[in-house]
Amino acid sequence: MIRINLLPREEKAQRRQVQFDFKVGDMVFPALLLAAAALVIGGATLSQRARQAGLEKAIAQVDAESRALAPQIARVNQLAQERAELDLRMGIISKLERGRTQSVKLMDELARCVPDHLWLTGVSQDASNRLQLEGVTYSNLVVSEFMSRLERSAMFADVELAVAERGQVTDKSVVKFQLSCSANPDKGAN
Repeated sequence: MIRINLLPREEKAQRRQVQFDFKVGDMVFPALLLAAAALVIGGATLSQRARQAGLEKAIAQVDAESRALAPQIARVNQLAQERAELDLRMGIISKLERGRTQSVKLMDELARCVPDHLWLTGVSQDASNRLQLEGVTYSNLVVSEFMSRLERSAMFADVELAVAERGQVTDKSVVKFQLSCSANPDKGAN
């Protein structure tokens, strides 16, 4: 294959030479930008390391204080537990103290409600303050009077007759009855 160069000689020489036409000023700006970025990154790294060292020092101080205060902290926790136990005991004592007088008030009010010629043979109370009363009398009218008195009392409510039947005590004819009512010993007597 034949090659013919149609370009003049001067252009031929220029073509072979590759010229890099750049100035020193063109390299300064990117170099300054790169240096500024490196300074920012380096400064941030140093700042983070200083902050990390400060935090580690603060953690070490808090750990040292915690170890130094451990006996006092243990004592405070022990006192708090003892106080909770004491409060529980005081609550139980208060409940027993209140219950001690409630039973007396309840029996006193029950005695006030019992009419003449009626005798209670049994009284029991369950956990829900429900009373079961058993007794004897000479007449159904006396049982009715007893129930009316219980209903009028502030300490008793929901009086219900369960059984009223004729029976014998020795040689006397009597009415044996059973009734129930709710008791609220916290309410005062009328």
